[in-house]
Amino acid sequence: MNKKLLTAAMALAFVAGSAQAGLVSPVTPTAAELVTTGGEVVIYFAGQSAGYDSVLNLIEPAGFAGNPFFQNHSTPVGTPLSLGTYAAGTVLRFRMDVTSTGQSFFTGPGAGNPDGLVHVGHANWAADAVIPVDGLWVGFEDILGGGDRDYDDNRFVFTNVRSDVPEPGSLALLGGAALAAAGLRRRRFL
Repeated sequence: MNKKLLTAAMALAFVAGSAQAGLVSPVTPTAAELVTTGGEVVIYFAGQSAGYDSVLNLIEPAGFAGNPFFQNHSTPVGTPLSLGTYAAGTVLRFRMDVTSTGQSFFTGPGAGNPDGLVHVGHANWAADAVIPVDGLWVGFEDILGGGDRDYDDNRFVFTNVRSDVPEPGSLALLGGAALAAAGLRRRRFL
């Protein structure tokens, strides 16, 4: 076997062993919300490369009975957990609690994090031998100030979830509509 082929085979074996084999797009840091496409949402633990301990919590919509879940250093890669069935368009918001440092980081815009930075990356996932579903890969960065920005300190794959970034124009329209509705409501009471 030639040296290049052996190196490629070793790299592939390393990636497959780290539950990264299913990644089919680059990991992109994003302020996007996690939005359901309808149906049962199942989350799979996809591994970690963290020095710190952390757990995941589903904080929106409220009421998930399984919080917290997926302790990053003791959960086997590929472990599935049903989060329930949701209508299409439901926003799911997660918080990763870094129990080693006492810090917490959220999915979505960085404004919710103590350092104001995005701490999540997303990528597309294709079924593999460890996580046998197509879905959305989500990884957290666990260090205040952005850490090494590798977004692999606590990783997950979701079914029936997409990454949704509202367009700036739609946010302005939504804000304008809310102001107009408030103005109409105010006029009725005057």
